[in-house]
Amino acid sequence: MTVRQFLKSEAFKCIVVLLAIALVAGGLLAILNDLLAVSAEERTMRAIESVYGQQMEYETLEYDAADLTNEYGSIDQAYLLENGAYMLRSTGGDGYKNGTVTMWVILSPAGDGSLGIYKVVMQEYAKQTLMAQFGESFYAVYTAHNSELADGEIWFSVDASGIQNTQAGATMSSRAINNAVNCALYFARNVLQGGEA
Repeated sequence: MTVRQFLKSEAFKCIVVLLAIALVAGGLLAILNDLLAVSAEERTMRAIESVYGQQMEYETLEYDAADLTNEYGSIDQAYLLENGAYMLRSTGGDGYKNGTVTMWVILSPAGDGSLGIYKVVMQEYAKQTLMAQFGESFYAVYTAHNSELADGEIWFSVDASGIQNTQAGATMSSRAINNAVNCALYFARNVLQGGEA
């Protein structure tokens, strides 16, 4: 087959059409990517609104890696909201099948300078199978004990070693959630407030 015959063939026409489709589709994807891209600031603002219930100005807090991990888990993100509350994304371990649970924990300042738990919201989890069992009554335990938490010696647990908070049939997942909240408390007491845990 000569070059002239190839240029007139159906195969060549198919190649040209496919190249044209690829170029047009690639161009459209690039344009849509620019139009629909969500900035890091917008993602953070959406997270604050979904957890806190309204949009707020915030400051991203930066710390050394050593300050972001403790015996309960790790702090993934930390924000200071315009109203003085802290919003922490905390991951706790030791769950079912050694899985993890990530929570948003909002800590609000009290009149005496201590930080109390304002709200706890599930973010994500790994290897946990019974997470639908955790309802509002389980999460309400965290906000109901701020006066006890103020002294800095109380933690959440699945047994009698602290403020007991466990979901029947999902003890290991309860432990991971408690660890995420305890991680945020430890961070608040030792890093944000510079106290002793």
